[in-house]
Amino acid sequence: MDFTPVLDFSGKEPLYQQLYRQISLAIQGGTIAAGQRLPSIRQLAKLSGVGKITVEAAYQQLLTEGYITSRERSGFFAAEIEVWVEPEDLSAASLLPALPDGRDNREDVRYNFHGSVIDTRAFPYREWRTCMLEAMDKYADDFSFYGDRQGEWELRQVLAGYLRRVRTLQCAPEQIVIGTGLQQALSFLCLLLADRHRVVAMEEPGYADARVVFVHHGFTVVSVPLQEDGLSIESLEKSGATVVYTTPAHQYPHGMVLPVAKRHQLLQWARRVGGIVIENDYDGEFRYNVKPTPSLQGMDRDGTVVYIGNFSKAFSPALRMDYTVLPAALLQRYLSSYTAYPSPVCRHLQRTMQLFMQKGHWDKHVRKMRTLYHRKHDLLLKAIHTHMPQAVRVLSHSVGLHMLLEVETERSEDELIEQALAAGVRVYASGRSWAERPVDLLPRIIVGFGGVEEADLDEGVRILAEAWFGAAASA
Repeated sequence: MDFTPVLDFSGKEPLYQQLYRQISLAIQGGTIAAGQRLPSIRQLAKLSGVGKITVEAAYQQLLTEGYITSRERSGFFAAEIEVWVEPEDLSAASLLPALPDGRDNREDVRYNFHGSVIDTRAFPYREWRTCMLEAMDKYADDFSFYGDRQGEWELRQVLAGYLRRVRTLQCAPEQIVIGTGLQQALSFLCLLLADRHRVVAMEEPGYADARVVFVHHGFTVVSVPLQEDGLSIESLEKSGATVVYTTPAHQYPHGMVLPVAKRHQLLQWARRVGGIVIENDYDGEFRYNVKPTPSLQGMDRDGTVVYIGNFSKAFSPALRMDYTVLPAALLQRYLSSYTAYPSPVCRHLQRTMQLFMQKGHWDKHVRKMRTLYHRKHDLLLKAIHTHMPQAVRVLSHSVGLHMLLEVETERSEDELIEQALAAGVRVYASGRSWAERPVDLLPRIIVGFGGVEEADLDEGVRILAEAWFGAAASA
């Protein structure tokens, strides 16, 4: 065999691992041909200057991974493996069209007013890390099984208690399904609803990504206009829909809160048509200077409301964990026909969140963030009133982590965003929220404050005003 391993006896990599790596690469590269006999354990130990145990460990790993075969009384032989050759020019070899940069560049500016970014400086790293380590020790057996199909029972127990206490829900742990985000939750609901409902109503404007999910699942989506106090019930009645997706606690993106009287009307509509209301309570923990309103699910007496909540706004969007509370009828459908779709959330993350809530860290964190975001909300509102001219009107505030600005200008939303970006400020368009955007609608820009430092809010708005209206406007 024309191959002699060269080992680094003073390096950090174990000697058996060095042997394994060099032999496997030689087989892949053809230096050791398929079917070629390898040295015996004794011979290779002498050749490489190591003990037999080291060679045995390397050969065992090579056997396990299929690089070599063992023949009784004949020794070890290089296996025939398929060799993959990386093309020199991937784009040319795969004939792909020119592709945009696949990285998400939301953090490449000084002032990023994204509506879903949280304040990571206030994240409870120490408490979360402690709970993660405790979950690994306390629930070590979790690694050997898939877990509860709806999500870990103990997490659902503590979550149900929280939702009853804080969000006025009427729910039991049995009704909760743990998922990985709104799109996944809506996709699962589409499976549950598809054979009985085919038309979904959505607020216009509303959350564009939700509309995409319904369309992908073959539903007809009809737009229901907003009034000053939220979804038009009269238009919903005429829509022909039997399912409605709504954000009553904080309409996205306009921000109004659906009043209690309209909530009753919406529930009456669902009862009359045998319909389903999908309530997305995406940032219900955060409201400022306004009283909290009861959840639709908590007011429901007929089992018509599906409630979707998440841990993203109050904790971290990177966790990718949400929860759906199913009414009794849909829960029975799930249990009878859809348990083949288990919870996709990592058991360890579920256990960590369970402990985090059981120890009281969650309630403490939400109270802390509510105070922090209240300050940021007020600072952003003050900065807008200070630096922006009368051509900018705040359409929504007092709830959630963003404000919606209407800008009286001849420029488009995209042009305003590009001007802001050139000045080092990132703001976001609301145009995608419309299924059919009115031609004469003024640009409406989403300005979030969750991830912006308090000290930067005033300066960020001042620079934004200067980019849009010149230095005089921000003076």
